[in-house]
Amino acid sequence: MKKCCRVYLDEQFGGDADVVGEIYGEYVSSVGEKLGEADAARAAEDWEQLDRVAHTIKGNALTAGDGAMAEAAIALRKASALKDPGEADALILRLRELQKEL
Repeated sequence: MKKCCRVYLDEQFGGDADVVGEIYGEYVSSVGEKLGEADAARAAEDWEQLDRVAHTIKGNALTAGDGAMAEAAIALRKASALKDPGEADALILRLRELQKEL
């Protein structure tokens, strides 16, 4: 488990290992699912869908205490609003790199 997430979740849930583990597991699963959706939205140049996916990733990351993932998702939302394919591609790649740290 990523250290920042463990610290945050332990604080939020009083160190309850079962709850922390469950929430973190759901977070990790959601990131994989949502990055697949981001790839599909980007390939279709569906900027609104890409923004929705990035919004969900951001929210899930904040819930888990993963600031780096949240920041990258916020940046992807901005790239989606600007319909910037190069930046969107770079940010999706960044999110995938951060996923490997989970």
